[in-house]
Amino acid sequence: MKEELCQAFCGELTIRTVPAGFAISTAFDNIYGDPLGFYVVGPDDSGKFRIEDDGVSVAFIEATGADLKNKTRAEAFNELLSEYDVTYDEDSGELITEPLIENQIPKQAIRFIAFLLRVQDMILMAAERAASTFREDAMRIIEEKLGSKTTITENEAVDDSLSDFPADVVIRAKNRDPVAVFFGLSDQKVTEAILLYMAATYEAKVPCSVVALLEKERSISQKTMQRAANRLAATPIFRGEEGRSIDRIAREALGGGAILH
Repeated sequence: MKEELCQAFCGELTIRTVPAGFAISTAFDNIYGDPLGFYVVGPDDSGKFRIEDDGVSVAFIEATGADLKNKTRAEAFNELLSEYDVTYDEDSGELITEPLIENQIPKQAIRFIAFLLRVQDMILMAAERAASTFREDAMRIIEEKLGSKTTITENEAVDDSLSDFPADVVIRAKNRDPVAVFFGLSDQKVTEAILLYMAATYEAKVPCSVVALLEKERSISQKTMQRAANRLAATPIFRGEEGRSIDRIAREALGGGAILH
C-alpha cells in the first residue's frame, strides 16, 4: 500500500504505522500552515479500510465563525459530503470515507485530500468574496481575448473522470487539450490545481493543461509557488500585466504562437 500511495502523491508524503492503521502526512498545507494529512484505518474483520481525518476539520470551520447550522452553509457542506462519498460523524467530529478495499486506497486518498481542501474553502469564502473583483476582471479579459476562438465554461471538470477536481474555468479549443484555470487566491486553491494535475496525469491519464492564475506575486507562499511552478503548465501573475497574463493562458489554449490583442 505504501508504494501505491507514494506513487499517487508523487512521493511527497510520510507514512507512519499507528495502532489503528496508518497516519499519512502530505506535502500540502492546511490554512494554518500545518501539513494536510489523513488516516487509513483498518483492515476490519472484512478486510476493508477507511480513510478519515483527525476529527478537527469541522471544528476549525466552526471556530472561524462559519456556523454549519446556517442553512446555506449546511447545504453546501452536505453536498460536498455526498459528492466525495464522505460521512461526517457528529459524535467524534471525524470525516470518514465508505469502506474500501486496499487497491482503492490510493485513488480515494487523492479524492479525500481534494475534499478536505474544498471543506477549507468554506473558511476562506469571506476572503474570496473580498477578492471577487480579481475573478471578475480576469474573466472579462479571458472572454475578450478567447471568447471568439474557444469555448469557455466556469466551475467545470476537464473530464468526467476528474469530476472531483473542478476548475474555476475550462477553456477548450479545436484540436487542443483543454486548459483548466484556477484563480490563485490562496495556497489551498493552487493546491487544488496541483491535485488536478496529479489526478489527470497519474490516475485518469487525461491530457490537459493546468494553470494557476495568481492575482499578485505574493498571493501564495513561496513553498506552494515552487510546487506549482514545477508541476503546472503556467502560473502567470495578473495584477500589473493583466493582458499578458491572459496571453500566457491563451498560448496554452491555442498554441505557442498565440498572442491576442
